[in-house]
Amino acid sequence: MDDDEVVTIGRFARLTGLSIGTLRHYDEVGLLSPASVDPATGYRRYRRSQAGRARRIRTLRWDDLPIDQIRQIIDDESGAVTREILARHLSLLQRRRDLLTARIGDTQRFLQEGFTVPEVQTGCRPVQLKIAVDDLDAAVSFYAEAFAFRYDVARRTEEADHSAFLFGAYGRDDFFLIHLIASRDHMDCPGISTFGLLTDDIDTRHARAVTAGATEAVAPHDPDGMPRCSAVRDPSGNWIWLYQA
Repeated sequence: MDDDEVVTIGRFARLTGLSIGTLRHYDEVGLLSPASVDPATGYRRYRRSQAGRARRIRTLRWDDLPIDQIRQIIDDESGAVTREILARHLSLLQRRRDLLTARIGDTQRFLQEGFTVPEVQTGCRPVQLKIAVDDLDAAVSFYAEAFAFRYDVARRTEEADHSAFLFGAYGRDDFFLIHLIASRDHMDCPGISTFGLLTDDIDTRHARAVTAGATEAVAPHDPDGMPRCSAVRDPSGNWIWLYQA
């Protein structure tokens, strides 16, 4: 078989598994140009030696790589650009997989539990709190251990999941979010925060928070005109007041 043999676009399409329309498109975008084009008829002809490039392009398109990235990979002699592009594409595909898994989970839950639309709440009430922390992972661990908060995905985008401590369900009166902001460059990063929590056993919860890494600020006591209370500082310095429910 002569790799220099010139074949028609139809024959080349059969050799490579690409449609004639796709080959024309790849020619138009400069990804795979024919060996020659008849100036009178516009007929495209390809060399058999181009079949390898065409098959590589087909494989990369099957994996959903954009044409501009395929062009960089096909023309990459060192392999460095190829590794970088494929690593980014792998992350993108994994992200799409995670989104699909979440949507499958939602659909399964709807089938099992039914689908309800959250009621529209009237008026205004607080629904979120943002706390500045020094170390996100350490802060998540502290609040989960000290107060049994549930850290879960609060928002999904094509790029990433955004998590927070979730309370209740969206659309219900008990819905509330606590966001932890670790980046000091974040547009709405607060300073040292102060907030209060109701607890059914303040002495036990206070001791548990200290064990989990908090610093005692105010020991449990019984002030006049108020329920029993105490205060601790989390590992980032935020004040947490505890009140006997």
